[in-house]
Amino acid sequence: MVSFFKKNKMAIIIAAAVVAALVITFLIGGNVRQAKELTETTAATTVSSSAEAITNSSTTAASTTSTTKGDKKTTVAINATTTAPVAAIPTQQETEKREEPTTKAKETKQDSYKTDPIPSGKPEPVEPQEQTTQNIEQTCTLSISCATILDNMDMLDEDKIELVPADGWILKPTKVTFQEGESVFDLLVRECKERKIHMSYRFTPVYNSDYIEGIGNLYEFDCGGQSGWNYSVNGWFPNYGSSRYVIKNGDIIEWKYTCNLGLDTGAGNQNE
Repeated sequence: MVSFFKKNKMAIIIAAAVVAALVITFLIGGNVRQAKELTETTAATTVSSSAEAITNSSTTAASTTSTTKGDKKTTVAINATTTAPVAAIPTQQETEKREEPTTKAKETKQDSYKTDPIPSGKPEPVEPQEQTTQNIEQTCTLSISCATILDNMDMLDEDKIELVPADGWILKPTKVTFQEGESVFDLLVRECKERKIHMSYRFTPVYNSDYIEGIGNLYEFDCGGQSGWNYSVNGWFPNYGSSRYVIKNGDIIEWKYTCNLGLDTGAGNQNE
């Protein structure tokens, strides 16, 4: 036997090496297959989980849509339970952006008569249909002037030259009485009628106020394309119509004819 191994030593070593190689190959191959199977199983599980997640998302969306039509409060609850906390809670900036259109809508509704913001300390307009008068007699000062025309006679319609008083006063500052709650427009109509001063006006729905077209037969555009009548109360030219300005006791009311969009009467630059 010993002589056999000695004679065939090299052949036995080679055979043993081959067997060892086969065993190692078998073991490695098995591990690779197991690793491959494990990878495929994991991938399948991941795909399955992803598909399930997609299905759940679709179901949630459908549930949200359906619930939104039926009950808004329930929709909020559903979203809160199916959405990640960070996504479910809007930031302050997002909330402000969502609320901004609503705020603008309210402003537009409140400003239905296109009234510009009222300066601080000045009276807010009172709509004619909401005004109430009381039998309480009060006093104020009223005047009507077309003095600006005297500086622009070259622009005046020739047929109107004789209507312009030499001193520009159609009604000099005069103390008059009124009933509490009356508007500047109410006062002008009554005083012009009592003093037989011509006056023409028209109601303008878009501003919810009466527009004064002419006083003393001097109309808008009679002295240029930027001419017409405006009024002031205590030196301030309100940015709303005279029908919406309620008089207070002691007010000084001035009606002035302008030839230059109020720049010559003080109305055009009072906010500068």
